[in-house]
Amino acid sequence: MREKQKRGYWLLDAVYPRRCPICDGLLSSKEPYLCRVCIEKIHPILGAQCKKCGKPVEQETEFCRDCSKIRHSFDRGFAPYGYHGELEASLMRFKYHDRQEYAGFYAHASILYRGKQIRRRNPEVLIPVPLHPARQRYRGYNQAEVFAKKLMEEFQLPMDAQLIRRVKRTKRQKELSPAERKKNLKGAFAMKNTEKLRYRRILLVDDIYTTGSTVDALAELLKQQGAEQVDFLCAAIVK
Repeated sequence: MREKQKRGYWLLDAVYPRRCPICDGLLSSKEPYLCRVCIEKIHPILGAQCKKCGKPVEQETEFCRDCSKIRHSFDRGFAPYGYHGELEASLMRFKYHDRQEYAGFYAHASILYRGKQIRRRNPEVLIPVPLHPARQRYRGYNQAEVFAKKLMEEFQLPMDAQLIRRVKRTKRQKELSPAERKKNLKGAFAMKNTEKLRYRRILLVDDIYTTGSTVDALAELLKQQGAEQVDFLCAAIVK
């Protein structure tokens, strides 16, 4: 059986060669997630973190500048990396250029650097941030859902990608100010049905956290439906 699996993996690598999620170069069989050169290029968030969103902060500081001013609807946030440099380029390829295989690396890093913290929160389900159907048809996939599927395997948790719909085709968030982002997302999401929510502790999954407007809108909706705890996990967070 193991020999068959090995042959199967060899065939997949031959047809769909694995690539380093940082430089996009081909990986050898001895490089499971990153190439040897890129291991030295990126560094996880290991020091003090904001107790709300998870951004890196100075020692003895409880909350980042944003979270000290904004009352968020989500409870806790987690991310293994800051969003800059090589990680920014990697996530753009993942999001817009069909490098879906990068999700394995993001999931592995999330477990390695944030797994213990997240498990202590005891989430019941993973919910990927939905795309508007028109945008998903154009792109061909929802990067948050691809990421969440890999996290399912790592966390051994169910994923519910059908619970929430994106009903409003919003403007791109990165082009807007914080106030405009919040207005842009008003009424953007809706529950797929009106049945009573069966989850109490939810982990939202997305690729990038910027100001928190998207996860706040989702957390507010979920808590209106009965959720008690709504956390989020992103592959990278804007510092």
